[in-house]
Amino acid sequence: MQDAIEGPLVWIDCEMRLEIAVLITNGNLETVDEGIEYVIKTEKHVLDQMDEWCTNQHGNSGLTNSCLNSPHTHKYVSQAVLAYVKRWVPNPRTAVLAGNSVHADRSFLVNEMPELLDWLHYRCELAQRWYKDLLRSHRSGFAFYALQETQSCFSELKWYRDNFFVKPKTPPPSDSSDQPPTAP
Repeated sequence: MQDAIEGPLVWIDCEMRLEIAVLITNGNLETVDEGIEYVIKTEKHVLDQMDEWCTNQHGNSGLTNSCLNSPHTHKYVSQAVLAYVKRWVPNPRTAVLAGNSVHADRSFLVNEMPELLDWLHYRCELAQRWYKDLLRSHRSGFAFYALQETQSCFSELKWYRDNFFVKPKTPPPSDSSDQPPTAP
């Protein structure tokens, strides 16, 4: 049985309670299906509570109108998405959630589609999929105090920057106005 380090990726994008799209790839980033997308039926009084950005964005894109006319209830979409994921990922907790705003989408799924989230692995990190040995050589153990953990995270980000991120061709300009004020 595959585990989350080598298994499929479930790419999800949510427009929170309005729309969800799901695409599944194997561990080599090859799509296994063309994906699914659902617009969720949403009542006007709910849409009227959106902030200005959402009202403009979703109104201009046509999503607001699509939500008013969608035949798909939240319950139906939740069940259909879970069935789709189970079709391509038959074993629980072997697929990793992926996407551009994966933590925001995960937060949404915790409340709105917990059964789907329970089917997926808890991990969001993917670098170890392709760089296991390099990452294993860097791991320094666990910190049990908040400041130690914060320092460890900072150190790890610097390590990622030095080992994985593409270096810019020219350094960013330094701007003295970006400096924080000094304490008196």
